[in-house]
Amino acid sequence: MQNSEDSRKRTLDTKHMQEVLKGDSFPEDWAEYLNEDVRSFFDGLLRETGMKKSDVIRKANLSRVYGYQLMEGRRKGRRDYYLLIALAMSLDLKTTQRMLSVTQCGALHALIKRDAAVIFAINHGYDIEKTYSFMLSVGLQPLDDGTEEE
Repeated sequence: MQNSEDSRKRTLDTKHMQEVLKGDSFPEDWAEYLNEDVRSFFDGLLRETGMKKSDVIRKANLSRVYGYQLMEGRRKGRRDYYLLIALAMSLDLKTTQRMLSVTQCGALHALIKRDAAVIFAINHGYDIEKTYSFMLSVGLQPLDDGTEEE
């Protein structure tokens, strides 16, 4: 089992991808390659945290179907959705940044006030509700779970 876990982690490794790109050809099915990375990444996180997808999706206040699609790499969501997942899973900043990279949503930047507030919330172990209140208290748009659109 250790070898299969190592190979999954290697798939997500930037150094591994750099080696792939040294090869003779560019990966043909880029979308499938990335989808597998997203699925493997979340599967690994769920194993590490002992959480269930359904619990994470519920805590993140995402629709059930859409949440599963995001975590399985079948759909690409907005950055806020992945940040809500990170808060629901109580991820640290390093893992959250890795998730944003894997999902191609762009890293959090400490010089952008809204991002800085999210970084502060993550570093202080805030849950979604506390993060929401905190962001409002400093005059920032809270993370959007999309419930207004449904």
